[in-house]
Amino acid sequence: MKYISIVFTLLFPLLVKSQPTTDYSLNGDWKFAIDPVKAGEEWNWFDENFNSSSFDAVTVPHCFSVDPRYMFYTGKAWYFKKFTSVASAQRHTSLKFDAIFYKCKIWLNGIMVGEHEGGYTPFEFDITAQQRDTNVLAIMVDNAWDTTTIPGARASDDVARSNSSQMFPWINYGGLTRPVHLITRPDLYIEKVKIVAEPNLEKGNATVRLKAFLKNTSAATQKTVVSLSIKNKDKTPGFVFKPVPIAVAAGQSITADITGALPAKDVKLWSTDEPNLYTAQVSIASDTLQTRFGIRKVEVKGTQLLLNGEAIKMGGCNRPLDYPGYGSMDPKEVLDKDLDLIKRGGMELSRINHYPVAEYLLDWADEHGLLIIEEAGNWHMSPAQMSDTMMRRKFQSQMREMVERDWNHPCLVAYSVGNEFKSHTEEGRAWVRDMKRFVRSIDSSRLITFASMYVFRTTIKAPEEEASQYVDFVSANIYGDHYNNLERIHKLYPDKPVYISEFGWRTDGVKSEADRIVLLKKAMADFRKCDYLIGASVWTYNDYFSRFPGTNPNGYRPWGLVEPDREPRAIYPAWQEEFSPATVELVKTGNGSMLKIKARKDFPSYTLKNYQLRCNGKLYDISTLKPGEEETITVNIPSQQAMIELIKPGGFVIMQKKLQ
Repeated sequence: MKYISIVFTLLFPLLVKSQPTTDYSLNGDWKFAIDPVKAGEEWNWFDENFNSSSFDAVTVPHCFSVDPRYMFYTGKAWYFKKFTSVASAQRHTSLKFDAIFYKCKIWLNGIMVGEHEGGYTPFEFDITAQQRDTNVLAIMVDNAWDTTTIPGARASDDVARSNSSQMFPWINYGGLTRPVHLITRPDLYIEKVKIVAEPNLEKGNATVRLKAFLKNTSAATQKTVVSLSIKNKDKTPGFVFKPVPIAVAAGQSITADITGALPAKDVKLWSTDEPNLYTAQVSIASDTLQTRFGIRKVEVKGTQLLLNGEAIKMGGCNRPLDYPGYGSMDPKEVLDKDLDLIKRGGMELSRINHYPVAEYLLDWADEHGLLIIEEAGNWHMSPAQMSDTMMRRKFQSQMREMVERDWNHPCLVAYSVGNEFKSHTEEGRAWVRDMKRFVRSIDSSRLITFASMYVFRTTIKAPEEEASQYVDFVSANIYGDHYNNLERIHKLYPDKPVYISEFGWRTDGVKSEADRIVLLKKAMADFRKCDYLIGASVWTYNDYFSRFPGTNPNGYRPWGLVEPDREPRAIYPAWQEEFSPATVELVKTGNGSMLKIKARKDFPSYTLKNYQLRCNGKLYDISTLKPGEEETITVNIPSQQAMIELIKPGGFVIMQKKLQ
């Protein structure tokens, strides 16, 4: 969500003007020190008079794990910042952190204002009572893990080796890894908004439901009017909904609901090839908030996944949050590079990670058309951990923070409640059942799944023996014997779609990249036999640093289609071709040559609309092709050799090859 510094007065000129919510950056220069003997609190490093001027200078966002001065440090560390107040006495001020890994305590002017646990989700604290004209901010960060952290250790496990059960397989990149904000608000402000837009695919119109969360921090009841206007990039000024009057009691929070219809002429559906976006502007007398959304319908019908009423089957990827020199900071320049390669690689339906991603990743996916299954926290938790009330509450807190941040992104189609836990146990089944219910209580507009490592095993004899009975589609991590494992899942759950949340091969597990390509083609041949398969995500898009047993001496686990610096390996163009929704064949005739373009009917499979083909530098438009349909284009190839490129809407080249 984006806060904007204007007041919406066109519809309600008689309302009193007030400065709305304003967001100031606290990124940039900070002071920093590690605290290996955990003495910082005892020595009062948080005190407002503590002198940190001699400490090291760092730039926030900052990941101390990749800073050469503290490389791969695990433990407590401290950040310090002085700043000037930007709020008047009539406004409320909060500190907001997009993410801190993993635990933190925060002091302002010597007073602790809050603490937080969870390394990838946003949180904030009200500092109105503690702030002064000049402020001293001290933050203690701890990136250590144990059996009570998420992710964390299991300590003992009857499946994993004792060394494996103490670890999780990615680096615990510590620090203020995402931006820090100073936010000022009026007494009555908009905390957040939730938008659900449901198209009527037969009539072409859409219903838009808005829930605005308002908070009154004053000592008196405040009355206001909640208004909503919507526009897309081609519509100015947009569509205005009927405003709703509301009263908010002193010190209370309340929700305001607005429901309206967009006529068919104003509806442009969001999809992976046509990612149409709308901007909603929500206003009250004292505050204004903007957020983007898309109008699309995602549903499961039998063994099919439907996007806007059409069945889709797509490739995908897992992208561990790791880049040389940045660790888990994920700056825009890294994400732009990665997401472009992911889109061009046909990886458009992805269980993208084991934990909440940077919001810019979702913004990019909204704008360019990727489908995301977002996961929070539960990586290999043991049955004892999954039944522990404290652990459940920690997971629910992290899941809530993720869901409430991301629920307006049209790219987000499903939530995953975990990865590779013992889903065949009583505790594992109860976890999925209960967490599905919990997530649905916050956001009922997305599908629910989890990544199973047990559902395809021969020990599972009946659907009620495994937690996939509760999900909207079955997700499974399958490494080898793909067809037989998929068939076992389908036999258990014949009326559910199946998604492969992980498959792949390490570069050092084969003799050469050519062998990986052979394995890929065999796996894809298996996938194409299974009409209930809706997607398959490679493990992994990129190599990643790890301490997990089995990591190479250079510190990397080399599963990637691309190397750590994102140089594509030889398998990447083969991946593009196998994950392409169409095949291209050169057909020679007595009068010349033709290119035959056929939309795949098996996997991947979806309708091609507004695609293009470039042959030896000349561009050709391709007709709309539904799965199984084909088209021929006559071409002039004097050399009898064609260099062809298949181009998606948006200019993404998803296949490059020579035909002769």
